[in-house]
Amino acid sequence: MDDLKALYTKYLRRQCTPEEVQKLMEHFQLYGEQSPLAEIIERELEEGEPIEEDSADVKALLEKNFVNINRYISKKKSYSWYQQVAIAASVLLVCATGLYFYKRSDRNIDLRAEVVNVTDVKPGGNRAKLTLSNGKTIDLDEAANGILAQQSGISITKTTSGQLIYRVKTADPSSKMSYNVISTPKGGQYQIILPDGSKVWLNSASALKFPTAFDDKERRVELHGEGYFEITKNQNKPFIVQATGTTVRVLGTHFNVMAYEDEKEVRTTLLEGAVQLKSKTASVILKPGQQGLLLENTGSIKTQDADLDAVMAWRNGYFIFDKANLPELMRQISRWYNLEIVYEGPIGEHEFVGKIKRSSSLRTVLKVLENGGLNFKLEENTLTVKP
Repeated sequence: MDDLKALYTKYLRRQCTPEEVQKLMEHFQLYGEQSPLAEIIERELEEGEPIEEDSADVKALLEKNFVNINRYISKKKSYSWYQQVAIAASVLLVCATGLYFYKRSDRNIDLRAEVVNVTDVKPGGNRAKLTLSNGKTIDLDEAANGILAQQSGISITKTTSGQLIYRVKTADPSSKMSYNVISTPKGGQYQIILPDGSKVWLNSASALKFPTAFDDKERRVELHGEGYFEITKNQNKPFIVQATGTTVRVLGTHFNVMAYEDEKEVRTTLLEGAVQLKSKTASVILKPGQQGLLLENTGSIKTQDADLDAVMAWRNGYFIFDKANLPELMRQISRWYNLEIVYEGPIGEHEFVGKIKRSSSLRTVLKVLENGGLNFKLEENTLTVKP
């Protein structure tokens, strides 16, 4: 306990190594509000128990690292600089189940808000539908494991781990090109292994159209929504992804494409290898760590360095926000928890930075956001947001 408190105090003084910060984060993710540190923070807020540090240094730390802390403080109470440090740390570390989050706003925020009183909603999971070339639809979350269908020399198998695998049994050169579509609903995700061995992970509210067998010249698929691709190398047969006005051409690489209709840009992020992006008016080669943005209005492609952790968060089981605005944040929550979002009042200027497990229930997520000053009302699958 003494070691843990010493680590927490060291964190407040901004003296922790990255490894020590990670250790502290993992502690709160594991214990959440059951952590003994949560009681210490509450006592510091109520009693003003001092942290042994020069107040001027604490003030400088707050101004530099916690983005104008006065915006987080309730109008009803006046806290010392020491208490404000504890508040800032509690925002980052002990909101809800140890998830850390902060918000920038032009309004005063009461961080001691009550937990949102809504019926809970479970997070999304492995849910998808497969539409075969003959029009037959298979609900993958209800279908039994094993071989689901066979067509044109291809067997389609569902595994116990939630994968859909296409295997070429016997090549039939005389057969016509046939296409299947795998689609995930809001609150769904799924992984598919294509006939060439390439792997695709589909995010919620997404669809992938692909041939049951690729031809001799290319491997072409069509994406709506978001997907992460790990492509089997084949120098003689490029892999091509068509997605809302952009074409991604690769030979063998790892990349993510986000092409939701309600987003302003199509974002292609390269993790490994090389990809060529094409639109009607532009062509760009991406390097690992870069992101290409197809701008909706002009058709031009802008490149920038990517935050790979944020891009891959959904694939790794997290929401990660890096200065996300409120509509951007709520669109992700809407897709994963199958919600319709309605705003009551002006949205205003908000910035969110944080990390939340996608396995968290809706109640847990909303509790984090309510501690940041938002209010919510849930009726059936409609979530009203009160900024």
